Amino acid sequence: RRDDRPVLLFFSNRRSGPARRMSSLVAWIGVTEKKRLRVVEVDAEAHEQLARALRVSTVPSLVLLKGRKVVGRLDGRVTGHEINRLIRPHVS
Repeated sequence: RRDDRPVLLFFSNRRSGPARRMSSLVAWIGVTEKKRLRVVEVDAEAHEQLARALRVSTVPSLVLLKGRKVVGRLDGRVTGHEINRLIRPHVS
């Protein structure tokens, strides 16, 4: 079965304090939205090519993909409300 859920990529790295502080929030969204959204944490340093391809220049960053296309993004440390505003229009 094909997984048609949107994918929220969370670009972080271990050295980023803001990314470490945001990781539990992003993990919580991954749990609460599990049926409608897939959340993947990406080490921006280990996956530098992917980060560059998606124009990620800030850690932390969230990139929302739907059908392999970028449909939204948030750069820097954000709140749960901001993440919800990003994903709401794209999850069913």
